[in-house]
Amino acid sequence: MSRQRHVVMQVVKRSGGSTHHVEFVMDDTFAERLKQLRSLVPPLNSLNKQRDLVIDKVRVRMPSAVWRYGSDIDSQVDGSCIVIASEGYFNCGAKDRKTKEKLVTYTFPIARLIELHLERPAGETFYIRDGVFTNDEPAESAAGRWVASLHEHEEMRPPEASSDFDTLQGAPLRSEPSRTVSLN
Repeated sequence: MSRQRHVVMQVVKRSGGSTHHVEFVMDDTFAERLKQLRSLVPPLNSLNKQRDLVIDKVRVRMPSAVWRYGSDIDSQVDGSCIVIASEGYFNCGAKDRKTKEKLVTYTFPIARLIELHLERPAGETFYIRDGVFTNDEPAESAAGRWVASLHEHEEMRPPEASSDFDTLQGAPLRSEPSRTVSLN
């Protein structure tokens, strides 16, 4: 059975407002897809630096992410996505429909997120603020106060669901469990 948890990342807006955040569900499938998407981004080296166009990021739709302003769900968001960079980092992004302002999170290392997912207790929510894993921060720190403010509105959280990247139009998002065949 796949471990499942919420990930909550602070959203950075040019106009300020640290109460903006995005939530998504992470499970073992999500972690595996992050690794697969990371492998699609070629490393930047001396050969491809000389080219006119170089792919150094992959952008994937993330329709199941929940964008929030304080405790309210922000339904005025377009283009919810996750961006995987060649350096092995990811961030979440969208655009405010009214102001056209970009909503982005700080980058976070894919390897570290997967490592935390494997090591930390199942079901623990991960809080990432300013690109830092804040779960172990003291309650009186800025990160601790931010997490406490999010806990106040936790009853607003959507029900548990499997995570999905919407990678192919029209393709089924959830794969059925595969059966492994022993060759012995």
